[in-house]
Amino acid sequence: MQNQIVPEYLHMAAHYDYLLRHVNYSAWFSYLKKNIEVWCGRRPQRILEIGTGTGRFGSKFSNFDYEIYGMDISLDMLRAASMRAFNNYRIFCADVRRVATRCKFGFIFAVHDTMNYLLSYDDLEKAFINISGMLEDDGIFFFDLTTETNILRHFDGVEESYEHQGTSIVWQNEYDREKKLITSTLHFHDRAGDCVFTENHVQRIYTHEEIVPILKTANLALLARQSDYTFDPPDGETVMENFIVRKIS
Repeated sequence: MQNQIVPEYLHMAAHYDYLLRHVNYSAWFSYLKKNIEVWCGRRPQRILEIGTGTGRFGSKFSNFDYEIYGMDISLDMLRAASMRAFNNYRIFCADVRRVATRCKFGFIFAVHDTMNYLLSYDDLEKAFINISGMLEDDGIFFFDLTTETNILRHFDGVEESYEHQGTSIVWQNEYDREKKLITSTLHFHDRAGDCVFTENHVQRIYTHEEIVPILKTANLALLARQSDYTFDPPDGETVMENFIVRKIS
């Protein structure tokens, strides 16, 4: 069978939880919950997750009786999330660059390098403006960005292989330092060993110096920067930089 280039997450969705099984979602959830307590001042009536993926965070917030909505651009990831979308967790398909909602949210978050998938300043500006529009006055937006340190240390030139549910997956990574683009290519092989499908995931690396001016155009004020899901400030060793911003009322 001839190899087909397919959209991001079309086939990865079915294997996502296995490929990311090392992630400590419980610790991440506790950290997010603590940030809500610190920055929101009160329990948000509604929460929105951008890039909800397979719903790991949505189900945890729902279990604590938060009203949470999960948005993702990938229908395939939402199909996986639907297995966790119960009680107060609802999911919908939308592009953060083009979305608007009737209801407002007291807390919006986008984690696990979701925002790195926006490949231009224009895309970021559109996303931040829409997020600002969905926030309540003085609402909080929390997001992370993977750093160049993370890419150079753990991804650039790295190839890994996995076996899951009868599928062989080869994950290759290449970083273009000039363009600041990391391309993660996933090859999915059938039982005969033939490469049947390939997904190309492209992300861009941003610095906080690039981010802050774009936030201002969206009426969002930077409150704090944190490092690797802790309350420590970022430094040269930071893998994931966490941003906490407030909508200016």
